[in-house]
Amino acid sequence: MVALICMVGNDYQRIIDGITYWRGSESIEVTYLLFDLKHDKYGYASQKNVEELSVSLAKSGLQPITVGHNPQSFENVFSTIYRILNREVDKYRRYVLIDATSTTKEAYGATVTISLMFKNVRIYVVPPKERGWYIPSTEDIVFKEWFLKTRNVRGMPPQEIYLPGQRLKQPSRDEVKILLKLREHNDFSDTITSIIQWCNGDPKDPVVKNHYSRVIRRLEEKRFVEKQASKQGTEVHLTSFGRILSDAIKESRDISFP
Repeated sequence: MVALICMVGNDYQRIIDGITYWRGSESIEVTYLLFDLKHDKYGYASQKNVEELSVSLAKSGLQPITVGHNPQSFENVFSTIYRILNREVDKYRRYVLIDATSTTKEAYGATVTISLMFKNVRIYVVPPKERGWYIPSTEDIVFKEWFLKTRNVRGMPPQEIYLPGQRLKQPSRDEVKILLKLREHNDFSDTITSIIQWCNGDPKDPVVKNHYSRVIRRLEEKRFVEKQASKQGTEVHLTSFGRILSDAIKESRDISFP
């Protein structure tokens, strides 16, 4: 059984074409339409397309779940898709297909990253039959103006696409507990002892201390935390990716889908 996630931007027909293709070979049980919730021209196009897609899919027997997100925010896309995959893959044991045809580069990067963390998740795109149809012809008088404007658009500071060193497994219960406790304490602990106490463990028990040291070492190997020696002991910091994952885990617990 399959869950389908479609990130909807300016495209309408290619989203339909992708869904039609997969329905020919897969048993799709649930479909999510992710729309741009911003109040700008991109949000307008996305919301209009999702509105019409919902009607079209309902007529064909699918009742899509619509979910708002900000496709220009790596963190927001990561958190949104994490909640869906946590539900569909971990809870309902479904395979998941993600349509990344109609979204931003930030969202595409977040989708690739989080898909590496779950089994049975595949990403696809639906290429257009005619590429560059929106670009004026070089023979057109407006082409030079369009070209100069396009090539001189200024950029914002680079957004890193966080990639795991290996295909990640879902964090264990103890790993999740430590990540959330670090997030609660401003992403930092001055010692491993403090983490053990936050988790209601006994830092004087050598078995408990060794256990937490091993768990933190695994988190470090996955690049969720960084360790640093200090006078007090070993400091533990959440990495940027660890912070994003911690927020996604927390939101997945606090927010449920209909």
